[in-house]
Amino acid sequence: MKFKTSDGISLDYTDQGTGYPVVFVAGFGGYKEIWTLQVRYLLEMGYRVVTYDHRNQGASQRVKKNDSFTRLILDLRELIQYLQLEKPILVGHSMGASVCYGYIAKFRQVAGIIGVDQTPKMLNTATWPFGFMNATATNYKQVASREPRVKETLHGLNRDVLDRLLVQKNRHPFERSRNIELLEKHFTKDWVSVLKETTVPVLLMAAVQSPYYNSEFVDAMAISNPCIENAKLNNCGHVVMAEIPDEFNQLLRHFVLMHWNRQSN
Repeated sequence: MKFKTSDGISLDYTDQGTGYPVVFVAGFGGYKEIWTLQVRYLLEMGYRVVTYDHRNQGASQRVKKNDSFTRLILDLRELIQYLQLEKPILVGHSMGASVCYGYIAKFRQVAGIIGVDQTPKMLNTATWPFGFMNATATNYKQVASREPRVKETLHGLNRDVLDRLLVQKNRHPFERSRNIELLEKHFTKDWVSVLKETTVPVLLMAAVQSPYYNSEFVDAMAISNPCIENAKLNNCGHVVMAEIPDEFNQLLRHFVLMHWNRQSN
């Protein structure tokens, strides 16, 4: 299905089920099909599940200039309003988690968020050693310009997810070079204070074997705010939900059930 944003860009999305709403947000260069097993799992449990592709990604419209992180947050806001979702739970992976952090900073009207393997601050400092690889305020543009030479997954993706992803990647290739400015904006965001101060329930998941982040960032954030839960997962790389879907889905189920019950009472 297609949805047109306030600035006239067509976003591709799926909206399935009729229960309590859960919205999945993909990362930089990602595709909504990465959530295949989570969509199936929640639909079987009776939830309403929404996925979508960011502008310039997946089956959504390509734009000449994609350099506004604020616009990605607004795209999510407009889609939620268009679908008339009342206090959904947001689940974001990688940069998609940062979109969720930005969403609660600006709008707050959610039942909870899950951030998957995404530090709230990308740049490393003397007091924040949990940023992206070796990125700092002085070199982040160089880091962003080069595709990391790492293996994102530990043992590869679930076969069903991989097959669906390959179809979409062949149909709608992602042009990384046209989105570098957006990635640079992502690098400059700092959501640490937002998470420390939020009253929105948050679950931060990290992969112990992530090639990008030190998983201890979830411990540091959980200590700072009782609204934050933390989980460190083993035997997976960055794409947790498609590498160890059973373990991921159990955490997802627990969080969604808990905060759906709070909304319904």
